[in-house]
Amino acid sequence: MIKLVVREPDSLFYVRLLEGSLDLRSSELAVTECRSVLERKRREGELDAATCEGAWRRLGACWQRGGGLVLHPVTRRVLDEAGAIIAECIASVPLRTLDAIHLATCRLHGAAPLVANDRVMRQAARLLGLPLSDLPG
Repeated sequence: MIKLVVREPDSLFYVRLLEGSLDLRSSELAVTECRSVLERKRREGELDAATCEGAWRRLGACWQRGGGLVLHPVTRRVLDEAGAIIAECIASVPLRTLDAIHLATCRLHGAAPLVANDRVMRQAARLLGLPLSDLPG
């Protein structure tokens, strides 16, 4: 999501990928994860304070009703599904907890194709039979 509000080398690819999509979904975890990424970029000097706050406001607008992105709550059902996903993947994919929660959200709420750059998360999605978006380049 950060690539949609902060210019990065592959931002245009993701903007085009998501243009016209009326059904963008994610876990509410994305709120904290996005803030963490923005603050890390600010700490490391990639963003100044004003740019960081502007990006945060633009993300917030996406999350508001009618803003184009539906955030699903992290419920007990999602957590149970994430645990089942970890158990399914454990033999071949070193899946992290938060990634399992995102995959569970995707599986339970039909958020497909999954848009992710992370190699391990993509590997787990393939193992689970979840459709994946293309990657840039």
